[in-house]
Amino acid sequence: STFSLAVNETTAYSGGNISKVTEFLLVCFPDVQGWYLIVPLMLCLVVALVCNVALLIVICAEPRLHHPMYYFLAMLSFTDILLCTVATPKTVAILVYEVKTITTTACFTQMFFINLWSSMESSIFLVMAYDRYVAICCPLHYPSVVTNKLVLKAIVFIVARNFVVMLPLPLISASLDYCSSLIPHCFCETMSVEKLACGSSSVGSMYNLVLFCIVGGSDLVFTILSYSAILRTVVKARSCTAAFKAFRICSSHLILICFFYCTIGTTIASSQTLRGIPRHIHVLLALLHHLVPPVFNPIIYGVMTKEIREATKRFLLKVKVHP
Repeated sequence: STFSLAVNETTAYSGGNISKVTEFLLVCFPDVQGWYLIVPLMLCLVVALVCNVALLIVICAEPRLHHPMYYFLAMLSFTDILLCTVATPKTVAILVYEVKTITTTACFTQMFFINLWSSMESSIFLVMAYDRYVAICCPLHYPSVVTNKLVLKAIVFIVARNFVVMLPLPLISASLDYCSSLIPHCFCETMSVEKLACGSSSVGSMYNLVLFCIVGGSDLVFTILSYSAILRTVVKARSCTAAFKAFRICSSHLILICFFYCTIGTTIASSQTLRGIPRHIHVLLALLHHLVPPVFNPIIYGVMTKEIREATKRFLLKVKVHP
C-alpha cells in the first residue's frame, strides 16, 4: 500500500550518509520523576473508561433513551474511549517500564488515530449543537427533522469526512527524511515529529493549517452560529420558562465544548506562542487533552441530565445493585 511504502522509504541523514529509520525514541519527561505522573494518569484513564462504558451500557439498556439525542451522546462516549486509549497506555509504558521506542509504522499510525478521534469529537459536538438548535428553535418539527435516519447520516458524515481529511497527515510525515529519531514527546504528535525532518516541512505545516480551518475552525463557527440562533430565540420569547428550558437542554453541552476547545487551545498556545514554558508542561497539556474531555464528558452529562440519572437508577435496580 501507499502508506506502507511511505513508511519503508523514511530515511535519516547522519554524517552525510543515509540510514534507514526503523523506529523513533519517545523522550517523554526526562527531567521529571515519572512516578509522580503515573498515578494521576492511570486514575484519569480508569475513570474515563469506567464512566464512558457505564454511560454506553445505560443508553443501550434503557429503552427510554433510544432517541437521537442520546445516540449522539453514545457516539461521543465511544469516541472518548478511543481518544483516551490511543496514547495514554504507551505513555504509562514509557513511565513504568521505560519502553521508549516505537516503530515508524506504529508512530505514523498512532499519529493518524490521535488526529482522527480528536477531529471526530469536534464533529460530534457540531452535530449535537444542531440537535439543540432544532429542539429549541423548531420544537414542533424536532420529531420529523432529528430522526434515526439523520443520526445514521451524521455518523457517515463524521467518519467519512474526518477519515479523508486526516489520512494525508501520516502519509506526508512518512514521506519526509528525518535527521533525528528523538521525539520530544510522549506520543507521536504531528508537529513534534515533523520538526525532526531534515528538509523543510512546509507542506505538512500548510496542511495542518488547512485542517485546523476545515475541521476545528468550521465546526466551532457553526456551533457558535447554532447557539447564537438559540440565544436569539430565547431573547425573543421573553419567557423565564423558555430560558430555563434552553439552559437545561444546553448547559451540559456548552460545558463540554468549553472543556474540549480550552484543552486544544491551551495545547496549541503552549507549543506555538508560549515558547518560554518548560517542555514537559507542553507535553503534559497535550496528554490532558486526551484525558480531561473523556473524564468529564460522561460525568457532566450523568449529573446534569435528569433522564440519564433516572435511567441509571432504573438500571441499577434491575441488576439489584442499590445506589
